[in-house]
Amino acid sequence: MHFTNAGVAGKVIFGSLLSDASSCLSTMPEAFQQFKVESAFSTDNASLFFWRGVKQSSWCASPDGLKDYPLLGFFVEGIEAYKVLVKDYYEKNIDAVVLEEVFASLNVTADQLMVLNSDINFDDLADDFKEILGRAL
Repeated sequence: MHFTNAGVAGKVIFGSLLSDASSCLSTMPEAFQQFKVESAFSTDNASLFFWRGVKQSSWCASPDGLKDYPLLGFFVEGIEAYKVLVKDYYEKNIDAVVLEEVFASLNVTADQLMVLNSDINFDDLADDFKEILGRAL
């Protein structure tokens, strides 16, 4: 996944790969151009691309098929589906109010992170942030 001020873009690699990835990428808004050309994302080996701009209320995919990927089902089914995934997979309950805030803003604050997972803090994620963003926060 690629996080920017414009929103979030990502790809799925599962099952068969797209025969014409460039055609699917062309449907993604220009705001995600960096995702399209970033060699780290190797867009030629994907089964699906997905994105959501910060002003969009729902996720988009090319080709259509977010619902075909169970771990991404919350993109289609919303907060309740994500809560179920967290409960079933991690055996934890998650704060729905904070989760709604994060889903709406595509951003997470240190306070929200503590509510969602009190076992981790931003310092614990420093290496992850650097890898994802190319810089430390």
